[in-house]
Amino acid sequence: MNLSKHLNNKKKDFFFSIGGIGEIGGNNYLYSFGGEQLIIDAGISFAGDELPGVDISIPDPSYFLDKDIKPKALILTHAHEDHVGGLEYYFDKINFTIYCTEFTFAYIRHKFNRVQNFENKFKIIKPYEEIKFNNFSFSLVPTTHSIPDPCGVLIKSKNGNIYHTGDWKIDANPVVGKKFDIKNYDILKDQQLDLLVGDSTNANVTTSSRSESELVKSFDKIFKELKGRIVVTCFSSNIARLKTIITTAQSLNKNIFVIGRSVKRAVQTAIEQGLIDNFEIINEKRFKDFKKDNTLLICTGSQGEKNSALMKIATETHNNIKLSKKDNVIFSSKEIPGNEKSISFLKNSFASLGLKIIDDQDEFIHVSGHPSRTEIIELYKYVKPKSFIPMHGEYMHLTSHMEIADNLGITNSIISMSGDLCELDLKEKKHKIIDQYIISKLPIVQSNIIQDSLFLNERSKMIFNGAASVNLIINKKLEILDMQIKKKGFPFDDSSELLVEEIKENLLNKLLFLKSDLNESTLNEFLLDFTKKAFGKFYGLKPEIMAHTSII
Repeated sequence: MNLSKHLNNKKKDFFFSIGGIGEIGGNNYLYSFGGEQLIIDAGISFAGDELPGVDISIPDPSYFLDKDIKPKALILTHAHEDHVGGLEYYFDKINFTIYCTEFTFAYIRHKFNRVQNFENKFKIIKPYEEIKFNNFSFSLVPTTHSIPDPCGVLIKSKNGNIYHTGDWKIDANPVVGKKFDIKNYDILKDQQLDLLVGDSTNANVTTSSRSESELVKSFDKIFKELKGRIVVTCFSSNIARLKTIITTAQSLNKNIFVIGRSVKRAVQTAIEQGLIDNFEIINEKRFKDFKKDNTLLICTGSQGEKNSALMKIATETHNNIKLSKKDNVIFSSKEIPGNEKSISFLKNSFASLGLKIIDDQDEFIHVSGHPSRTEIIELYKYVKPKSFIPMHGEYMHLTSHMEIADNLGITNSIISMSGDLCELDLKEKKHKIIDQYIISKLPIVQSNIIQDSLFLNERSKMIFNGAASVNLIINKKLEILDMQIKKKGFPFDDSSELLVEEIKENLLNKLLFLKSDLNESTLNEFLLDFTKKAFGKFYGLKPEIMAHTSII
């Protein structure tokens, strides 16, 4: 059945993950209550090998931008890119209100500086402020994460109550934002919580996630010990980590460079919001002017993104930043599953330049922003949910989370992957998957959504088979005056004479029957077809071929 027909059912409630379940990132969730829809988060994902040459992707937003449904609201739980990064790519198509906290708006508004009256689509709300619609209401419940103003979402419907956790952790002394307070959850404890949809990222981790503030001493020690320039890379929207790095560097009077558009935007927002003392972000063109031992760079690209500043520095293609032996690179982030190869390439590139590489296996330079098993157990024992759906994690994280719920006696649980339409039974707690949809990951190239997958097929073909161009000049007497074939990225470098003769022979035989009905377009089609066949015959490969014909 068409998804919109389900979602417009006035007698039933649904949960539909567009992105964020079965993966790390791309958080985008849809709830429907008696025909009224609510969207939570609009995130991006890191692109995998199936998207060659692409750094990020978004889950297909057409599922909630469908003209046949009319969502009442979009809620942004916090300002990390895997929860808000997709918004800028379809902002113009949103005709419903976007709700968020003050800091989240402060962060994302920089994305829309060139959009006239963009702020009219936003509504900043305070914690516990209830927003009501006909079939449901929602309010934001403050929590703790590696960024200011993170919230979970309490949804009240006619059939029951749902808590969507967002990202959270227990941190009694965070670097930014308020400390974790279990009393914030009294609103959930004091009334029946029929369903909890919860963060699974660290459900298989048994040790505490530790406090962000514990990193301050560690960075201070490392910065003092290291000689040469120091490059630190982390997630660009990890405001807590950026503050730790910057304040430590400031205390040691280091000259600070911030490299990469997204991290510059995050730092600027943190300064505007008074989270980081204002300081001079030195123009990268002046990089060579400062002593090596007193220079710190903060860069985007911790996940090995192909087009990031860090990758350009590692491959010595950055216009202004050139590193040398005795410099240092600190990876202050977790490896996102699927990015291992690109991160390994990045580290090996730095190693080949003679740099010292430090990651969380070497030093205490990273803490997670997500709850471990012990933290999950503490919260769930307090709020006592009656049923449970795990989100935000790969399948092994989801199953670990299900195990925790089962051990706590929350037996009315179900794994609903992205693309699964889950019919919610908030009264009897017998949730069930009733339909499945294939969710496309749309690549982002030069800040644009690419919906046509043809270019990806072409890129993949060129990666494995190379590319070739064939140029033909022929006169009106059907005499071939010249034919040239050029190959790029092609594994064989032998003579093309036999290949050219094969194409010429097949082409001339075909033209004998088409003398009276010949034009450049038709001739070009024949040339392309015979060239493809010749490459298959001689090499057993199918390169991406471009053909051009001129009749003179």
